[in-house]
Parts: sequence; structure tokens; C-alpha cells
Amino acid sequence: MAVIVAAFALFSLPYLLSESSIRAEVSRSIQVATGVVPRIEGPARITLLPRPAIQLAEVYLDDGSKNGPAVGALQASLQFWPLLFGEIRIATLTLERPRLSIELSPEGKLIGGLPFNPAMPSEEEVPELRIVDGTILLRVQGRDRVEIISNLQASLNWAGAALTATGSFMLANKNANGSLVIADTAALAKGQRSVVRLRLESEPGRIAFEGGVAMRDTVLQSDGSLSADGRSLRDTLAMFGITAPSPAGFGRYSLKSTIALTPIALSFTNLSLELDGNRADGGFTWKRDGNRSILQGTFASETADLSVYRGIVSLLTRDGREWNRTPIETNALQSVELDLRFSCGKLTIGKVEIGKAALALAVKNRQFIATIGDAQFYGGTLRGNAIWSAASKTPELKLDAVLTNFDLERGLGGMTGFTRLEGNGTLTIAVTSRGTSVQEIASTLAGKVQLAMHEGALNGINAEAVMRRLERRPLSGTGDLRGGRTPFDQLAGNLEIESGIATLSDLNIESKILKIKLSGETSIARREFDLRGIASLIRAAQANAPQVAFDLPFLIQGSWDNPYLLPDPEALIRHSGAAAPLLDAVRGRAAREAMRNVIETVTGLRSIGELPANPTFEPPSANAPAIAPISAPAPSPQPAQ
Repeated sequence: MAVIVAAFALFSLPYLLSESSIRAEVSRSIQVATGVVPRIEGPARITLLPRPAIQLAEVYLDDGSKNGPAVGALQASLQFWPLLFGEIRIATLTLERPRLSIELSPEGKLIGGLPFNPAMPSEEEVPELRIVDGTILLRVQGRDRVEIISNLQASLNWAGAALTATGSFMLANKNANGSLVIADTAALAKGQRSVVRLRLESEPGRIAFEGGVAMRDTVLQSDGSLSADGRSLRDTLAMFGITAPSPAGFGRYSLKSTIALTPIALSFTNLSLELDGNRADGGFTWKRDGNRSILQGTFASETADLSVYRGIVSLLTRDGREWNRTPIETNALQSVELDLRFSCGKLTIGKVEIGKAALALAVKNRQFIATIGDAQFYGGTLRGNAIWSAASKTPELKLDAVLTNFDLERGLGGMTGFTRLEGNGTLTIAVTSRGTSVQEIASTLAGKVQLAMHEGALNGINAEAVMRRLERRPLSGTGDLRGGRTPFDQLAGNLEIESGIATLSDLNIESKILKIKLSGETSIARREFDLRGIASLIRAAQANAPQVAFDLPFLIQGSWDNPYLLPDPEALIRHSGAAAPLLDAVRGRAAREAMRNVIETVTGLRSIGELPANPTFEPPSANAPAIAPISAPAPSPQPAQ
């Protein structure tokens, strides 16, 4: 019987409660939960199934600002037992399809759009606030980009002045979930500091923060400890609208730091960072200026491999035979301003290794400037600077470097792929260029390069062995001359570069038994040699004997990776005692034949013996053939002896 009475009372309750009392209770609960006095313009009714609840339409959580939140519908679930005695107590408030627009100034000041401000402290029980399929639009003044948090499913619970929020959402097309705990919301409402704990998990990574937060003059300020890790720092930054300063790298990461957020900057101190397999300690400060990110910092590391970032400016193609034709990415120079100091015990970039490097990297006004001072470089030292400017339509490059007493085979091999010089030397570079790719830069290169070496070797040919073989058998020793090495006491050369063509004005290679003088050109764009030289074989000093035993002109042509040497064939023939008279005879016969052809053309006579006693010259008739220029035919190749 009691059950029947309770059921009858429950089902008759909707007819006993006035709509005004329902609206008043709902309005009071919303105000306690959010701090906003709602406007309820639609009808309100109680439903009993599947559970007692109040359905409301046309509910506006309008705080008077232009960014006030919009709510598709609102449902308030009721506590069961108080309802049996005719008392309305709301257990949960569910906002369906709410839409909130938050606008910030470029300095991070809240302009409007965040009306949820619980009226704490309150002795009344605060209902749980639920959000179903919500959307938050975050806009910064002066920026076209709008960050959208969509498909928001959240639950907000108050325990006194403490707030606990959990939920899931989508940010930058990535699924994420997180939790937020605010120890004292009343303090935050008064602009005072409150302890906050934040956890965020998504596919790219995880972020955790614990510290103090204050909202002073509508500007968020905080300090505390931050930890983060994940598979992609690039994707994690993109979730917050931040573009990574490099098109390559920024993959797996892990960091721990003390942070401080002020109205003008976000600072990281006592930072321990692992990124792309590298570990560094230090700190940095990040600022925002319109659409630009400003990054300043200092890092130190024992070892660092930056090869993953060389895709930004990869010099050679994958096969290592040609300069890279891929356009160099310059968009990052427009959206970032950089000032980084980096020290490292061992720095690796591709095949290049640098020890005890102190490196400064700067980006400003679309210019990238890299400076390195007195670093260890393959047994020697390296100092220099490079400027890459994208301020104009065609990017420009300026490079100045001095490499002292370093291993050229490993050093030049790592930078350019040229491995023909063995030994230590000093290289001075001062060049400029312009272009959108490495290939274009190589084609427009201009400047000077100076090289000096002591106690080295030229790989790819044994010049002494070749000279001695050709001295003994000039015409039968001209097979494949490649292979071996040529030791020398010193090497000195100067390159003048213009439009990608390097002119070698003076290169001398000397040893006790060999002297080589080389000149000519090399195409930097095509990575090819076109050089001419003279190699002299020196005999030991003897009385009444010339010191030079054998001189041989030669050519060096072909690619940098596989050049070939061509001895002068005429010099070899002249050096052969049996073939030299034959060469003179061929030359004499060729000259006489050329003169006879000219006489026959002019006079019509077939031989010199047919000339008249008193010849008179008459111009040839109009039908006579024109006189061809005199040119002695080149001597035909002679068979090998």
C-alpha cells in the first residue's frame, strides 16, 4: 500500500509543482555552479522516466559580454528522495551542445568569454556540472588562426571551494583527455593564488603541471613544475598552435622543468630535455609577438647528433653525386625569432663531427645566422659564421670560415664528399651566393678559397710511379693511371670563384722527387674538373746532369668523385727517341701539303714546278673557288711502340 501511495505521489508531483518554482530552483543551481544568472525563456517541465529530471529550452548563460556562451539545451536531474516530499533538489546540470568563445589579447589578457565563476564559498550543495558535445573557440586578437576544442565531454565537481574537472575532447584533430584540479576557486575569483594540478594525454604526448596559478587583472600567471613526454614534439606543439622551428626532427621527446608564466613570457628553468635521441640541460624563454614566436635560451650537452635536422639544408642527393635541387624551406624564418647558445662536447651533423663546440644560432628579420668559435675539427680548429637571408625574393648566402691544421680527407669528405686529399692543412673560405636550392647556390657561388698543406698525399694516383714508368716506356705505359697515392711535402693553392666556376690560378705540389704545377677551372655546379698541369720528376743532384729528369704536361678531367688523368701524347712521343723523328716528318709533310693546296687553289697549277718564268698575278674569276683558311691538319695518332 505504501508503494502505491509513493508512486501516486511521485506521478502527481509534476502537476503539484508550479513552473515558477521549478525555474527558480534551476536558476539558483546554475548560479551556484557557474556564477552566472541564467535567462530561461522557454518552458520548463519535469520528466520522471528514465529518471526524474527537469527539461528546459531556450536557456542563455549570458554574462552580458559579446562572447557569452550559447547552450543548445539544459537538463537538470533531480534527487529522488527529496522529490517524494515535494522538494526539488538538483543533482546534476547537463549542458548539451554548449558553445563558448574565449578571446585573449596578444599579451594573454582575457577579454571575454569565460563566465563560469562559481560563487564561492557557499554552504549550499553545488550540483555536478556536465558538458555534452561542447565546443570552445579560442581566439587571440591580431591572429587569423582560431583554436577549436570540439566534442568536449566533461564533468565538473565542487567540494567546497575546490574544483575537479575531468573529460575528453578533440584538439587539432587529435583525441585527448585530461583532468584539472583547482584547490581554491574562490581565491582565483579574487585574483589570488591557488594550487592547480593539470594532466593532459593525447596521441602525440602527455603533459603534467603542478603549481600555483593566479588570474590577476584577467591575465593568467603561474609557476610550478612541468613534465612532458611523447612520440612527437612537433604534433604536440601543433595542438597548441605553435609551429616547430624546423621542418625536420622534433619527434620523440621528454622534458622536466620549472616554469613561470608571466603576462609577457613563458620561462623554463632547470630544464632537462631529451629530443630526437639527444639530451641537453639549460633553459629558455618563449614569447609571442603577433604571429611570431620569440625563443631565447642556453643549452649544454655532452654529445649531440643533429643529423636529423640536416634535411633542412642537405647538401648532396642521396647518391652523393649531385648537389641537392630541393628548394630550401624558408617559411620558418618568417614565423620565428631565435637566439640560442649551445655548447657541446661532441657535435655530429651528418658525416661531420665537431668537438667542444660553442655555437650561437640566431633568426631575426628572416635571417638565419650561425656562429661557431674555435671548435675542435678533425684534429684542428674551426671558427666562422654563416648568414642565410630570405629577406629578398631570392635567398642569399654569406660564408666565412677558417679551418686550421685539420684532417682534410675526413673534414672535406664529410662536408662536400671530396676525399682526394690526405693530411692536415689550413683552409680559408670567404664566399657569397644566392639561390633557392643548394644546386642554385653552387651555380652562383663567388669568392675566394685558399688551401695550404704540409706532409700530405693526393689519393687516386701514384704520380711518382706513373712518371717513372712513362720515362722508361713513354708510349707503352699510358694505361689506366688511376690508383695509389702521391705523397708530398707541401701543397698551396688559391681559388677565385665566379658564377660557380672556380679558377685555379696557382696550385703547387712539391716533394723531394716530384713537382706538380696545376691550373685551370673546376665547375662547382657540375662537380667536375678541367685542369692542366706539368709534372716534373726530379733526380738526385749529380755533377754535370740536369736536375729535372722528365717533364710531362697532363690534364685532369671528370667528376670530383672519379676524375681521370690524361698525359700529353705529343710530349710522350717526343720523349720516345724512335718516334720523335717520325713526328717531325709528319709535321713537315703536313705543312708542305697545306702550302701546295693553297697554290693550286690560287693559280690553278698542279705543282710548283709548273710555275711560269715571269708570272703575273690576276685575280681569280667569279667562278673560281674562294680561298680557304690555312690550317695544318692535326697529326694522326701513331701506334704504340
